[in-house]
Amino acid sequence: MMQTLAGSPLIGEFSVFLDERMGLHYPPERWRDLERAVTQMAGELGFADADACMRHFLGTQVERRQIETLASYLTIGETYFFREPASFEALATHVLPPLIAQRRQSFRSLRIWSAACSTGEEAYSMAILLCRLIPDIREWNITLLATDINPRSLRRAIDGLYGEWSFRGIDPETRRNYFTPRGNKWEVAPHIRRMVTFAYHNLAEDRYPSVHNTTNAMDIIFCRNVLMYFSHDRARQVVTHLQQSLIDGGWLVTTAVEGSADLFSPLVNVGLPDVILYRKQSGGSLSGAPVLSEPEPAMASLPPLPPEPVPVAAPVTDEPEPDPLAYVIQLYQRGANSEAIALLQADPLLGEDGRRMTLLARLFANEGRLDLALDWCQRALGQDRLAPDRHYLLAMVRQELGDTRGAADALKRALFVDPDYILAHVALAGLAKGDGKVAEAKRCYRNALSLLQSLDPGQILPEADGLTAGRLVEIIRVANAEIGP
Repeated sequence: MMQTLAGSPLIGEFSVFLDERMGLHYPPERWRDLERAVTQMAGELGFADADACMRHFLGTQVERRQIETLASYLTIGETYFFREPASFEALATHVLPPLIAQRRQSFRSLRIWSAACSTGEEAYSMAILLCRLIPDIREWNITLLATDINPRSLRRAIDGLYGEWSFRGIDPETRRNYFTPRGNKWEVAPHIRRMVTFAYHNLAEDRYPSVHNTTNAMDIIFCRNVLMYFSHDRARQVVTHLQQSLIDGGWLVTTAVEGSADLFSPLVNVGLPDVILYRKQSGGSLSGAPVLSEPEPAMASLPPLPPEPVPVAAPVTDEPEPDPLAYVIQLYQRGANSEAIALLQADPLLGEDGRRMTLLARLFANEGRLDLALDWCQRALGQDRLAPDRHYLLAMVRQELGDTRGAADALKRALFVDPDYILAHVALAGLAKGDGKVAEAKRCYRNALSLLQSLDPGQILPEADGLTAGRLVEIIRVANAEIGP
C-alpha cells in the first residue's frame, strides 16, 4: 500500500510551489487530493512515485513542458456552450448593443478575452453571440483571445470538435447553424473558429496587460470559475492585472463563487439580476493590492538618458544621474496609464525625445486609444528611423487596428534595421500563420529559435514586457507544432 504524504512537510512545500508558479491554492485539507493527482502524473513524467516527482519539481529548474503536464492533472475544467446563460443574456441585452453602436461610428473593433478558457466552449459561444448581434461582422476587426494553462484543454479547443456533453442546454437551431456533424461529434463552423485565437497563458506567472500577447485594451474579459482556486493574495493580484487589461468602461464577467466584491475593488458591480458583472471606472486603480514576486519588466531596460553636463564647480560623484522617466515607467508597470499619460504630455521634453514618445504610444495602446498610439509611434520614428523597437511597436498597433499588411511592412522594416530583432521574426511568423502560409511561418520561427539559442534562458528580452528568452522558446515550439510538419 502506498504511504500517504498528506501529512508530510514535502507536500506542504509542494503546495507553496504550486501557488508561486501556477497560482493554485491547496490548503492542508486538500493535500490528499493533491497527492492523488501527483501520483497519477508521476508515471507520465517518468518518476517512480509522487515523492520523487515532487522532489524533482522542488529541487530543479523545471521545464515549461513539465509545468504544463502538471497543469493538465490539476486544472480539469468543466464547461459547455453558453454555460451560465444569464451572463450571455446580460451581454446580449445590456452590454454589447451600446458598445457595438458606439464602435460602429468609429473604428468597428471589439477586443474580448476568455481567460482560463478550458476547452474553448466559452470563447466559441462568444463568437456565435457576436455573429448574431453584428450582421456585417466581416467588416469588423474582432479580437477574441482565449487562454489557458492546460495545454491538453487548449489542443481540444483548437481542434474544435465536441461531444454531446458540451451541448447540454443549447438549442438545436444554434447547433445546426454553427456546427457540422463529424461522426459522433460536432465541429465548430470555420468562420467561428477563425474568430478565436487560442494561446497558452499563466494568470499567476505571465505578464499582462501587454501588447506582445494582445492582453491589453480589452472591452470584455471572462474570468469565471478560476479565482476560487487561488489564494486570496494571488486572486487579488490576478484581478489587479485583469483590471489593468481593461479599457476604461470595460467589463469583467465572473461568478458569485469567485469571492466578495472587495476582491474586485475598484471595479464596480453593475448589479444585474442573476449575473455578476464588474465595470472599470475611468482612472480606476488597485493601489492597495499586494505585490507578489514577478520578473522585472522589460520596460525597465530602456536605455538611460544622456547625463546632464556637470558644471565645472560641481563635485563629481560616482552616483549616476537619476532617469527623469523612472517614475513614469513605474506608473506604466503598475497599469496607471492615465496618470502616466498626463505626466508625459505635460513634459516639456516630450517633443524632443523619441523614448518619451515611444512610451506614450505604449500607454495609449494599453488604453485602447489606437489612433493616438499610432500617431505617437510615427512621431517616435520621425526622431529615429533606425530604432527597430519603434517599428515593432508600430506593427503591433497596426495589427490591433486590423491592418495586417501595414503590420508586416513595419516588421520587415524592423528586421532591415536589425536582422537579429527576435520579436519581429516571431510576429512575422504569427502573421504568416494567420494567412495560412505554413512554410513562411516555419522559416520565421526557425530564424527566431536560432537567435534565441545564443541567449541565457532567463534573460529578459528588451521591450518585451518581462518575457524571457526561455519562455519565448517554449511559446515558439508550441505555436510551431500547431501548424504541423
